[in-house]
Amino acid sequence: DIFSREPRPVYAPEMDILRFDEHWKYDPQTEIPYLWSEAANYFYRGQKIAHLKGGNLYEEPVLEFEDGALMGVELLPIDIGKMVEKNREIMLATQQFAVKRIYNYWHHWKDRLDCFHVAFSGGKDSVVLLDLVKRALPKSAFIVIFGDTGMEFSDTYALIDEVEEDCRAEGISFYRAKSDLEPLNSWRIFGAPSRVLRWCCSVHKSAPQTIKLREILGKSNYVGADLVGVRKHESVRRADYEYENFGMKQRGQYSFNPILEWNSAEIWLYIYSFALPINAAYKKGNSRAGCLFCPMSSGRADFFRRHCYTAEVDKYIDTIRETVTDENRSEERRVGKECRSR
Repeated sequence: DIFSREPRPVYAPEMDILRFDEHWKYDPQTEIPYLWSEAANYFYRGQKIAHLKGGNLYEEPVLEFEDGALMGVELLPIDIGKMVEKNREIMLATQQFAVKRIYNYWHHWKDRLDCFHVAFSGGKDSVVLLDLVKRALPKSAFIVIFGDTGMEFSDTYALIDEVEEDCRAEGISFYRAKSDLEPLNSWRIFGAPSRVLRWCCSVHKSAPQTIKLREILGKSNYVGADLVGVRKHESVRRADYEYENFGMKQRGQYSFNPILEWNSAEIWLYIYSFALPINAAYKKGNSRAGCLFCPMSSGRADFFRRHCYTAEVDKYIDTIRETVTDENRSEERRVGKECRSR
């Protein structure tokens, strides 16, 4: 089997979607996971019990079972407390190292930059990053900005509301940055985002955040540092990232990735250790909490997104159909006009 080094917890809602309940018994509670999944393999108490095969936007993936998978038994929730306790020392060292790294970066640049801001997405990595920054820096030393693309999961918005309320209660400035251009309208103007032309991030995330920071700071030529929850293990593209860079994320701005070397096991252990909020999208089989319809996703990721947020995702699918139809009609009219002129 191919391992991704990115294990994730599996909760009852995902198991229901994949029909685990037809083969095993388990309580439908949503607070504690039952399994771990990695590279489409599902593990129960260290034993591989199933593998997920196929799946796409319109087709459900197939669950294939392992021999000796204890079919029909009652599955018990993971003992989170025991898991946290067993890994306490290594996670404490990991936490302290990250906190020190964040503090040292801030202390080095604090008199030379206009601001430090946590780029908060509502995903698990940004939840961990924000907690680490809170532990490392004075509350007045940074601000938090949620780049609202307008295309987020409904569960993401629910978590954002919770985190924003917590930040304000702690005296931490929390802002939302959003483009004036509605997502569906931008799709009609520019066409659907693609892997080749990913205009969506700049139009609906980067640019609005820059505009918001100019507004907050009262200056257009500010120079700041983004604190970002990017990790090398997330993708091949991010494997070559460095802790610090200038101008790579946003032109003329610094960027710092404090949890770059963390894997997802450490991320989840940290979340459980400090009872941090969890985006409910993860509990429904979504391995990432991103946009509703992303050009960088495919296969079973698209299946889970559409299954969980059908009406929202279908709006973008319908827009693609409309755009393609309009383009085809325009091309037909152009060709017909040329033919008549000959």
